[in-house]
Amino acid sequence: MTAPSRIEIPLFPHGKRIAFTASFDDGHVYDRRIVEAFNQWGLKGTFNLCSGSLGRQGRPNEDKKGHLDACEVAELFRGHEVAIHTVTHPRLDLLSPTDIAREVLEDRMELEDLVGYPVRGMAYPYGVYNEQIIDLLRTLGIVYCRTVETARNCFPPRNPLAWQTNAHQYAENPGAPQQFRELHDNPRGTGLFYLWGHGYEFENKNDWESLERIYKPISGKPDVWYCTNIELFDYDAARRRLVIAANRAIAFNPSALAVTISVDGRLVDIPAGQTVQLSAV
Repeated sequence: MTAPSRIEIPLFPHGKRIAFTASFDDGHVYDRRIVEAFNQWGLKGTFNLCSGSLGRQGRPNEDKKGHLDACEVAELFRGHEVAIHTVTHPRLDLLSPTDIAREVLEDRMELEDLVGYPVRGMAYPYGVYNEQIIDLLRTLGIVYCRTVETARNCFPPRNPLAWQTNAHQYAENPGAPQQFRELHDNPRGTGLFYLWGHGYEFENKNDWESLERIYKPISGKPDVWYCTNIELFDYDAARRRLVIAANRAIAFNPSALAVTISVDGRLVDIPAGQTVQLSAV
């Protein structure tokens, strides 16, 4: 059989040309409204929690303000991602390496006990970090750490532990919806669109209508992959591990995720752990 003449490995599953993800900090009760809206619109988010701020009453926090209770974390964020924001939300550059490690690892372990899966992502409290902190986090098994800095092309990042976003959710000139629209309306536009913020911003501004104004226009696009932060990194790692034989007749996927390839312009999923004869597909 004749081998394909051209094989490409698209950036995202099923050949989606754009990915969208969002990140919210601190774990306030306002996250409930964000999750409810995201579930309705088919969006996914990553929620960075400080375990030391979570309630321990064994029942959801009934106050209109404050932080979530630990008992509601697993169910509330099901289908989304829970990530590290340290135990007490300190400026990490003011701590000793031992205390930085304690803040990160204790938060990670507490959150893992709540959600039942390895927690591998993080956002820097106050957006503060330096090279020494990055070096330390690398030894603690952190896959990525989100900053408050922005960049037009933010994925894949040069350093996953100094990961920039495209914009804060309340960005202006241009606003986040316009930025997304410019990317999506460009037929050649591709890559990640990434927003970050806090749930309390909608509450403090008495501006919950902006949750829909900002995020709903991003939803429902068939050529967009809606993912969490860690799903983005896991898929990128899987696509980089994919092995295409030199004769272009065979593909081997050693990872635990299916990876999409383009075989002479036709999309083909290579299942996890399998070898596929491309000349036969």
